[in-house]
Amino acid sequence: MTKEVNDRAPFMELVHFEDFALGDRYRYGAYEMKRHEMVAFAEQFDPEPFHLDADAAKAMGWDDLIASGPHVCAAWRRMSKDAFPAADAFVSPGWDAIRWLMPVPVGYILTVTSEVIVARPLKSRPNLGYVEFNNEIRNQHGDITTTIITKWMIYRKSSG
Repeated sequence: MTKEVNDRAPFMELVHFEDFALGDRYRYGAYEMKRHEMVAFAEQFDPEPFHLDADAAKAMGWDDLIASGPHVCAAWRRMSKDAFPAADAFVSPGWDAIRWLMPVPVGYILTVTSEVIVARPLKSRPNLGYVEFNNEIRNQHGDITTTIITKWMIYRKSSG
C-alpha cells in the first residue's frame, strides 16, 4: 500500500530519525532553472557547449540551453534543505543511482517527490539512524527528469 504524499513543506515537525518511516513520501520544491545560473554553473563545473550556449544546444537538437546534470542535483539539494530545515541530520554518507532521464532546459520549474526506502537504527552509532530516500525530480509538466537515491545519518530522540 502506497502512503499518502505529504506536500506541506517545510516539514518542521520532522526532526529525528524516529520521525521517518519506511514508505513515507514527501513532495516539495519549486526551483526555476535560470539561464544565468545554468551558465555560471557550467562555466565553473561542466563546460560543455550545450550547457553554455543556446545556439550550440539548438545545433545538437535541443530547444534551448540545457542544465548540467550535477546542477540539477545541486538544485535538489537546495530544495531538500529548504523542505527539511528542522531535521537533526548528522551527515550524508552519499548519493547513489543518479539518473538523468531527460534534459532540463532554461525555465523549467523543478519539484521533488522523496520516498523513504530504508530506515534503520545504526548499531555502530546508537545515537544515530540511517535513512535512504528515493527522489524523483520532476518538471512543471510532471515528467521525471532525474532520479537520485540520497542517504542521511540522523540523530535519534534522546532516551533520557
